[in-house]
Amino acid sequence: MVDQDNTRPETVEAGDDGLKSEAKVFATIVRYLAERLTDVEPDVDPGDLAHTGELFLELAEAFEATGGFEFDQDQALPLSHAFAMLEGGMRILAEQADESGHTNAAAKMEWAALKARTMTGQLETHHLSGSGGIVAFGLEDGDEA
Repeated sequence: MVDQDNTRPETVEAGDDGLKSEAKVFATIVRYLAERLTDVEPDVDPGDLAHTGELFLELAEAFEATGGFEFDQDQALPLSHAFAMLEGGMRILAEQADESGHTNAAAKMEWAALKARTMTGQLETHHLSGSGGIVAFGLEDGDEA
């Protein structure tokens, strides 16, 4: 679903270790959530979650490889739904981590949920304007590469 271009988005410079680190942490959390979908959504048939898990893994790979991804206008709405699901799952995992006394993990999950919310907003904006774009660490709201 994601048009993965293995060239680095212009917004994530080769020497910007902070953005690369953020993207890798985000990717790790997305991958973890993909692997635990049945735990987060116990009432949903695991077969129904297979496509979602595959999409989450694809997104994780894109963030690990390039810090983000490019998308077409017809992908904006489905991707915004995926990022809204990521945010919800991350918040559930943050709550579970906090209840277990893992405050550092809970904070990272909350941070990732906020990033996912921002990305959801960017994708919804692109959907409403009928345009494609780039979702990447280092892009501020409204910036385009």
